[in-house]
Order: sequence, then structure tokens, then C-alpha cells
Amino acid sequence: MADSAEWEQLPAASRQAVERHTGPVAGASPGGQGVSTDIRLILRTESGGVFIKGTGPDAGDLERGRLALGAALASHVTPLGPPLLFRVQADGWDITGWPALPGRPADLTPGSADIPKLTGLLAELGTIRAPDDVPMRSVREDWGNFTDNPALLDGNSLVHTDPHGGNFIVDGNQAWLLDWGWAMRGPAWISAVRFILFLMEAGWKPAAAEKVVTRVPAWADTPADVISAHAVSSIPSWERAVRRQPGNDGLRRWLGLARAWGEYRERA
Repeated sequence: MADSAEWEQLPAASRQAVERHTGPVAGASPGGQGVSTDIRLILRTESGGVFIKGTGPDAGDLERGRLALGAALASHVTPLGPPLLFRVQADGWDITGWPALPGRPADLTPGSADIPKLTGLLAELGTIRAPDDVPMRSVREDWGNFTDNPALLDGNSLVHTDPHGGNFIVDGNQAWLLDWGWAMRGPAWISAVRFILFLMEAGWKPAAAEKVVTRVPAWADTPADVISAHAVSSIPSWERAVRRQPGNDGLRRWLGLARAWGEYRERA
């Protein structure tokens, strides 16, 4: 996606639709980066800051679907994530509004004091069933063709597939998990698996990263052979992805992480 549009560049109808919820907007500042939205801004209003993100007229179905899913799940994941304040659609723009949270992105590096707060969120997430009234893809549907044992991916829990440091916000003792547009239906332990890989990317060794997520019951209660089977069987999917896009450094990095974790599980 292109850089976020400035507030003043939005069509008048879209700005008016937002201001019906926020009141007059005194100014706007960038609201961070996002791969599936066209606009991410923090609006200054008389009642405080409001974070908006949305898609424009040229957005594809995938981007629109991500935005819609995040909005639909908001009431199911509060207070893990912030509440949805509003969603407006005007002049080709689809915009959601959220509280502008205080704090900063989480630090996932070894020794970070943020880690217990994040595992606390993941522990609570593991208790949430994927809502029946919100259409979403399943982990098996998306990843089943890339593993030798797709049945391992069956489940009815709400799974956050992208728990990297930027999708956590920490403010003192409070933390939130953001960006639910990438959520899926599946086994609860998948969220912890994804977190392990992001911990490893931040410098953790596999054994130490796994020790961190023992605080997450959905992980701790899952048989070790299930975890190992998933870790090992996922490596070929990353290998195939790298063969299709040999110049993609991100895919190569994730292949390295998957191999390191899978090899550790084979030895453990």
C-alpha cells in the first residue's frame, strides 16, 4: 500500500462521516505503518486522540476483508484489544475509529520486562472461542496445504497469527494486542507458536522462547508430539515459498527461524 493519505486529502464526505463521531478534527499525525490499509492517522479532537485506519476506493478484497474482520472482532476481544469506536463508509472509503492508545510497541528482546504482560494477553486469548457470527478463515484452510499433517490445525479457538512486537502496545502495567484483521479459527496453541518465532527473530534461542510460552496454558496443555509435528512439518512450506520467491529476504529469514525451531523440536 502507498503511504497513508493526509487527513485533508480525504474526500469531504469521508471526513464529515468521521467527524460525526469525533467532533471537529483539529489536526492529524501519522499513525504508524500498516500493510493492508491506505490511511492510518491519529486525529486530535476536543475529547482526545482518535486513531483511524481505513481502505480507499482502490483497495483490494483482501485489504477490505482485513479491515472488516478487525472491526467485527473488536467486541469479542475487548479488553485484550481496544474497543471499536465507529466504522464509517463514504465516497469509496471504509474507515474504522479506535481510541488512540498511550504507550509504545512491545520490546521482544531477551530480558525485556514486557514479556510477562504479553504472555498474559496470550493466555487470555487462549480461552476465547472464535465467534460463530463472524466469518473468518481457518488455520487449516490457509495453512493446511503447506503441512504434511493438516489435521493438527483443526480447532475452534480465536487465533492471532501475527503477534509481533508492533502489534502489542505497552503502557506501564497495561498492554493491548492489536490488529485482529489477521485472526483465524484454529487450535489455541497456534498463537503461542507464532509468538515463539517472533521471539526468536528478536534474539531468543528456541529453548528459552519455549520456556516463555509455558506461561500460556493453551501451549502448556498441548501434547509435545503435536507441537513437534507442527514445527517439523511446517518447514517444507517455507522452503517452497523461498523457491518461488528466491529474492525475498523476509521469506528467507522466516525459513531460517522455522528450521531452527523445527530442528530444536526434533532434538528435544
